[in-house]
Amino acid sequence: MKKPLYFLLFVLVIAASGCESIPDNADVRIVTDYGNIYIDLYDDTPKHKDNFLLLAQEGFYDGTAFHRVMNKFMIQGGDPNSREGASGTPGNGGPGYVLPREILPHHYHKRGAVAAARQPDQANPQWQSSGSQFFIVQGDTFPESQLDEMAMQIPQLINAHARYVFESDPKHNWVRSIDFEALQAQYPDSAAALIQKINNSVQEVRDQFPTYQMTDEMRQKYLKDGGAPFLDGMYTVFGEVVKGMEVVDAIADAEVQGETPVRDIRFEVEVL
Repeated sequence: MKKPLYFLLFVLVIAASGCESIPDNADVRIVTDYGNIYIDLYDDTPKHKDNFLLLAQEGFYDGTAFHRVMNKFMIQGGDPNSREGASGTPGNGGPGYVLPREILPHHYHKRGAVAAARQPDQANPQWQSSGSQFFIVQGDTFPESQLDEMAMQIPQLINAHARYVFESDPKHNWVRSIDFEALQAQYPDSAAALIQKINNSVQEVRDQFPTYQMTDEMRQKYLKDGGAPFLDGMYTVFGEVVKGMEVVDAIADAEVQGETPVRDIRFEVEVL
């Protein structure tokens, strides 16, 4: 018995409603119980892009969880220690290697940005990225006064870090042994020349680190849509969410104990 035409049309509509459209610029899909998140990985951060795709293709991320969730900030995942039955502490794991930083001034921590997690500055002076852990920025909006503060403070923080890297290098231990006050009092010309030499060396280290400037585009994004501007210039942003921010919002709103979700939020990553 032939089905009436309206019945066939109804079936087609139902089938189509179950098909999710995939954005043309999406490289990967993160599949969660909350829904799917589609991500575009940037071509100009090739080490991070290639690494993420390789791990996804190998199934490295499958069964891991968003182990760190901070509402109005970000959701973080990609640690093999977050798999069920893993013995390590989530947040400390990885694939056994790190990645060199690829911090570019035009990639910033806007809402939906995908960035590499990393160890803190003193343990990680070169700001190398975790080999697998990443976070997706949910973020919050900031008033202009706070953005003004950050625009001034971030370059100062990067400068101070470059100075720390210079001074903590064992080959520069001699700098800490100099009594600059006594040298200035007895040999002011020599002191001035030495200080200039040290400053030049510090600048050479500073030149190896990212440049930073809050542009009008960044400012407007942070005012309107929000993000995490206080991280700019210091973490590698290597992609962005092109569909599924409502899923990120739902995960960020999950019940947590501290920063750890009460219920595991596991995911898989599919290469598109």
